[in-house]
Amino acid sequence: MEIKIGFIGCGGIANAHMNALSKIEGVRFSGMCDVDENRAKTASEKFGGKVYTDYKKMLEEIEIDACYICLPPFAHQGQEELCIEKNIPFLVEKPIHLNKNKAKKIIEKIKEKNLITAVGYQDRYQDIISLIKPFFLEKNLGFLVGWWVGGMPGVYWWRKKELSGGQAIEQTTHIFDMTRYLVGEPVEVFAVKRIGLMKDVENYNIEDASGVSVYYEDGTFGVIFSGCFLKVPGKVGIDFYFKDKVIEYTERQKVKINYGNKIEEIYEKGDLLLKEDSAFIEAVKTKNQSLIKSSYEDAYKTLVFTLSANEAMEKNKVIKVKY
Repeated sequence: MEIKIGFIGCGGIANAHMNALSKIEGVRFSGMCDVDENRAKTASEKFGGKVYTDYKKMLEEIEIDACYICLPPFAHQGQEELCIEKNIPFLVEKPIHLNKNKAKKIIEKIKEKNLITAVGYQDRYQDIISLIKPFFLEKNLGFLVGWWVGGMPGVYWWRKKELSGGQAIEQTTHIFDMTRYLVGEPVEVFAVKRIGLMKDVENYNIEDASGVSVYYEDGTFGVIFSGCFLKVPGKVGIDFYFKDKVIEYTERQKVKINYGNKIEEIYEKGDLLLKEDSAFIEAVKTKNQSLIKSSYEDAYKTLVFTLSANEAMEKNKVIKVKY
């Protein structure tokens, strides 16, 4: 069965998906759309598909079975809604939106059409995460500490709060999401931020660093750190402190499990995006949403989680996480 794919956005993460999809039998690229025509042309020359700069025109002119929406946070301006209107399943990259209310309305439309959706929280598809997930059913986790601390991405929009939402929403979202996936839903957050370290960067108005304290519904608590100011190698991952073990998760690389009397290190293998994209394509073929580990509706909760963290930073008070 052939699955015809269209892309809205042909930047870095889109090309990573294209590379993965090109390895899946039966996938054909039908349309490449980007506001930068050269990016769309480059993608088309490598993978195929008709070139567009207007997503509305692409979705009107060509027939596709699924769409990838790979846009910066600020650029979500009706792409998902039009896919829903045309009954086109879609995978959208994180974060799904910057506007909680608009994202919630998109969920309502998805439910009306019973449409297959996926969101690019590819870390959920790791074999090392499947390995450690059963440990969380034991309910003896004390607390966690998460990090996404490193340098600043080079794209212009990332350093503007109104365009990216800031680091917690755009980047550390993977860490926030993983705590939801493994531990459960957050109940409330409190946050602090650090500014003043990035005075050498023009057109920059996001926080340089932040620390978000989280209280989860099962009584677990944690702190999640973000930082984009480092000039040296940083740290990305989560440490989980259980009653009988400590798990150190290094994002997309490995888990180290310390049982006290022995230590295990298990490394992630294989192409992570290929795992995520294969699940999405199979879900589209079989109309089986259960194959997807992060639907639009579920990713909305991670968006609210990170938006709540931002609100706590700005208001300097505890914020209830309300979906």
